[in-house]
Amino acid sequence: MDQPAQRTLNGSATLSGIALHTGHRVRLTLHPAAAGTGIVFRRTDLPGRPTVAASIHHVVDTRRGTTIAQGEAAVHTVEHLLAALNALGIDNAIAEMDGPEPPVGDGSSDPFVQMIRSAGAVEQGTAREFAELRDILYYQKDDTRLVAVPDERFRIACTVKYGASQMDCQYLSLEVTEDSFVSELSPARTFCQYHEIEALVKANLIGGGSLDNAVIIKGQAILSRDGLRHPDEFVRHKMLDIVGDFFLLGRRLKAQIIAIKPGHPGNVAMARLISEKLGI
Repeated sequence: MDQPAQRTLNGSATLSGIALHTGHRVRLTLHPAAAGTGIVFRRTDLPGRPTVAASIHHVVDTRRGTTIAQGEAAVHTVEHLLAALNALGIDNAIAEMDGPEPPVGDGSSDPFVQMIRSAGAVEQGTAREFAELRDILYYQKDDTRLVAVPDERFRIACTVKYGASQMDCQYLSLEVTEDSFVSELSPARTFCQYHEIEALVKANLIGGGSLDNAVIIKGQAILSRDGLRHPDEFVRHKMLDIVGDFFLLGRRLKAQIIAIKPGHPGNVAMARLISEKLGI
């Protein structure tokens, strides 16, 4: 069977807004890129406009988001943008930013989906590469467990359980396609529990967080501008993060990821195991 062709954007698209953790106002522009480029971030605010490729080998931090760095360039919280690029089939793009973190938008991937669709996509004359898993891989640390199982498609089965009544045990399983991502995962927003906020602020995180771009759980109450978009929005957002973090493999994954209480540290650790196993 013929391999599908790589794809890039058919034009450029721009989004401006506040970044979640740094709190900076940032302008992000997505541009087309040549076949084989992958996803590359360019920091236009730094001398020389340095770049960092979206690669599992460039991950330097996974606290409440995934940060990549290469040379003088670092980019925080790449997962929501990468999830949209992954699910919408964009293999090659340049993401120009005049700050260290993409705009958070509403805390979901929807703003990035809209950017990509406004730019359109075009096929390129080079076959797409896949990360095709042939063996079962396991990762476990504390309460987090991930299993990667060979599959002909990219599927996720995810369970979250935090002990708080509004979040207590959510489960969802689906095959990740453009349609399923856009309808089921992309609208799910980032979230935290109320008691975590003080520690996050002290860690110089969520500097741009607000009820406009996050959901906060306080006991029995859900704090957000418009309630929940799905009753199980939290597990959906964790799956969104998985779609983004695993695109750091630099190619689309053919496997089923079974995840229990996942987070960025576990996602990146499993992606590294897959990278080592496949030599990519």
